[in-house]
Amino acid sequence: MNRIRARAQAQFPSVLLTLISIIQALALELIWSKIIEADFLWSLDVASIIGWGMISATLMGILQIWVTYSTLVMGFTWRPMLRDSVLPFVIGIQEFMLISLISGEFDVYWLYVLASIFVVVNYVAHTSFSRARDEPENEQFFRVRGPATLRNFRPAIIIVSVLVLFGVLIELLGNPTWLALLAIFCANFVLAGQIINSRNLWHLLMDLPDE
Repeated sequence: MNRIRARAQAQFPSVLLTLISIIQALALELIWSKIIEADFLWSLDVASIIGWGMISATLMGILQIWVTYSTLVMGFTWRPMLRDSVLPFVIGIQEFMLISLISGEFDVYWLYVLASIFVVVNYVAHTSFSRARDEPENEQFFRVRGPATLRNFRPAIIIVSVLVLFGVLIELLGNPTWLALLAIFCANFVLAGQIINSRNLWHLLMDLPDE
C-alpha cells in the first residue's frame, strides 16, 4: 500500500477538523461582535426582526457546516486532495461575507451569498462521498446505496433556486419588508431541515450493524 497515501488518510481527518473549527470559531466571534455592536437589534421593531432572523439563519448555517464536516470526517475515509484543504477557506470567506451583510435594512446579497454556500457545501459533500465510495472501509454504508444521480441533487437545486428567486423578486419589487421577512423565514426553515437531515445521517452511521 502507498505509505504516503496511508499516512495522509490517517492524519487528514484531524487536520481538517482543526482547520474547520478555527474558521467556525472566527465566524462565531464575528457574529458575536455584530450582536453586541448593532443597535438596531435591540430596537424591538421590524429592523430588529430582520436582523435577528438573519443572525438565526447564519448561526444555523455555521452549525450545519460544522456538522457536515464532522460527519464526513468521523463517519468515512477517503483519499484527501488539495482542494479539501482549500475549500474550508472559501466557505470561511462566504461566512464572513454573510455576517457582514447582516443589517436592519435587508440586503439581497445576503441571500445570494447564502445560496453560494449551499452550492459549495453540497459540492464538498458530493466529492467526498464519491471518493469515500471507493474505499473498502466504507463498504458497509455504500453497498446498499447506489451512486448519486441528478435526483439526489434535486433538493439542493431547489433550495439554491428559491433563494436566488427571492433575491431577484426583492430587487425587482423594491425590497418590500414582507418579502424580505418571508425569505428570511424560508432560509431558517431550510437550514433547520438540513440540520435534521444531518442528524438522521449521523444516527444511520451509528446504527449500522456490527460485522
